[in-house]
Amino acid sequence: MVGDDFRGISYSDEGEGMAIIMLPGMEGSKEFWRPQQEALRESHRVVACDLPLFRPRLSRNISDYACAVIDVMDSLEVERAVVVGESLGGTVAQELAIVHPERVCGLVLVNTIDHRNRFGFGLNMFTLATIVHQFALLPFLTDRARRRLLGWVGRHRGFVMDPTPGNERLIDYLFEYGTQCGPGGYLDRMIAGSTVSFTDRLAGIGVPTLVIRGTEDRLVRPEAVLSFVGRIPSAELALIEGGGHCCSHTMPDETNAAVVAWLENVGL
Repeated sequence: MVGDDFRGISYSDEGEGMAIIMLPGMEGSKEFWRPQQEALRESHRVVACDLPLFRPRLSRNISDYACAVIDVMDSLEVERAVVVGESLGGTVAQELAIVHPERVCGLVLVNTIDHRNRFGFGLNMFTLATIVHQFALLPFLTDRARRRLLGWVGRHRGFVMDPTPGNERLIDYLFEYGTQCGPGGYLDRMIAGSTVSFTDRLAGIGVPTLVIRGTEDRLVRPEAVLSFVGRIPSAELALIEGGGHCCSHTMPDETNAAVVAWLENVGL
């Protein structure tokens, strides 16, 4: 159970059949998964969740976020589900599969990490573009100026952006939902993310697992993907050619095709 510093979790529940729980990245909005929910709700019960919203706490860890998801599953009477997690949501998905294996029947990990040190920052263009991405959030800029800056960031694959045409959809999404959780929510998620360390426990994941990587993702280093595929006994890899860190949003057709094919292949 979550503590009294918990401020809520919102979700969208659509479709019938095997349940799929979908967890977004750091910004934490269920709307990130709208393209997947629309594609999968004809064959599955798709529950797209916000990330839990907590008041910041220095002792925060990913297990608190996983417990909040378990509470949602209980409230919806979902005994077991395929859990899909992107970026930070992928670390919550790993926690669920490792600590609550009785509640997980399949796992999809999208551009995520198994250890807090697997990010791609350094003396490179990605880091510069990521810094420019932060300037795009300055309050005195016009929307037009922000879009131009974020377009430049996307062309140079900074932070979560990518050079695909779908990057414009991602900009729209970030404009609408990127700051909903507030500074406190971001801070708490950063604290929780700093505790991630699953590498030596991945072998304990006993359910079918799909690892998705956008080939243009510069935020998560390739070692993370190799770790998943090499350490999780039943892991399969799907590459989204040309996709960046948020390829499920910027290249939804390709991502959906990979997920649907995998679900059919493993009988989920």
